[in-house]
Amino acid sequence: MPDINLWLRPVITPKDRDKVLDALSRLEKGDHLTISLEASDARQADPIIELLENWGLDYQSRGDGDGRTYHIIASKPQENRD
Repeated sequence: MPDINLWLRPVITPKDRDKVLDALSRLEKGDHLTISLEASDARQADPIIELLENWGLDYQSRGDGDGRTYHIIASKPQENRD
C-alpha cells in the first residue's frame, strides 16, 4: 500500500478526525501517514496526536523551512527481529 497524505485545514473538525481514523485503518507496516496543516493551526494537532498514540504508532512532527506548514509523520512500529 502506498503512503497516505492528508491535508487538514483551515480548522481541524470532527470530519477531519474521521479522515485520520479511516487512514489509520488502512495503514500497513512500512507505510507512512503524513498529516499536514497550517503551522498557525499546529496547536489544534493535540487530538490527532492522541489518536496516533492510542493506535500505538510512532510519529514525529516538524515544520517546513518556510514556517507555514506543520507535518506529523506517523508509521506502525517495525517488528523486532531479535
